Amino acid sequence: MAQRILVTGSNGYIGGHLTRHLLTLADTELFGLNQGCDSKLAPKHSLKGDVLEADLTGWLGQIQPDVIYHCIGASPKAPFEHQLRVNAEGTRRLLQALVDTDLRPGVIVVGSAAEYGLRDAPVDENTLCQPQGEYGIAKLAQTHIAQSFARRYDLPVVIGRVFNVYGQTGRQLAVASLAAQIAQAEVVLPSPAELNVFNLKSYRDFIHIDDVVSALTAIGRLISQKALAGQVYNIASGQSTALSTILDLLLSHSTLTADQHQQLQFIFHGLQQEDRSWANITKIQEQTGWRPQVDLNTGLKQELAYWRTNVDQTVDRGKSSSSHSFS
Repeated sequence: MAQRILVTGSNGYIGGHLTRHLLTLADTELFGLNQGCDSKLAPKHSLKGDVLEADLTGWLGQIQPDVIYHCIGASPKAPFEHQLRVNAEGTRRLLQALVDTDLRPGVIVVGSAAEYGLRDAPVDENTLCQPQGEYGIAKLAQTHIAQSFARRYDLPVVIGRVFNVYGQTGRQLAVASLAAQIAQAEVVLPSPAELNVFNLKSYRDFIHIDDVVSALTAIGRLISQKALAGQVYNIASGQSTALSTILDLLLSHSTLTADQHQQLQFIFHGLQQEDRSWANITKIQEQTGWRPQVDLNTGLKQELAYWRTNVDQTVDRGKSSSSHSFS
């Protein structure tokens, strides 16, 4: 019998990559929930609605999912009130709908490294969360709600805390922003090319989107076998890498010559000061057998190749290539 899986936010970044992977699996019937239709899915499997307003009880009663990947989330750039509503209230509505329909599927909630805040040492799942921004606060509220439902109703809900994911995504993320700008510089040089960068002294735990997908599905298999409730799993590489190193690696894989490197005009935004965030991933490795497979060097080569086929090839060669920031 086919396993019935629901992916909320199947049109989003993580949810979209996860959905494409799940569609390749046998014995799986896949559903997606989004504000718009998901062209990857058959119309009857693409549920259109807002997680804050949709009839989740009715839909869940019809679908009867075995596993739910809850990937819907608000952008860190959204107003704080909206972040709280989508991340916290949206999650509460989903889990309450499961209680109301007396369903007990395994639920994997996608969390964030921002819940921990910045640290001088790798964090494990028992580290006290001290978010330092509105996004981290909103995601931690989501985690508290998920764990509360797990305790009160014995729901098999777990949280996958994703660190700095990259790979085939929009320019709003750090690695993509740099890769897109370098790919554009390959087009416009020898005309002036600007690279907008933020804090190159930041150290982050970068993980490729393919490894995030494999980690989430590994947790999905585990939760199907064991009645886990309220557990947190770090999804990361376990390595701390400076953003300056990311920039150097991307430039080393570019077609730019050494002389062209010297022509790049760096526009720095914000303070250049060291801060760190990275994970201990022992728990997910020991309990699921999962290991990250895409090394950073390979992933950055792929990212640059992706942006070479997606940058604006018709850019005015007399103008700078991009105004996107590096954060």
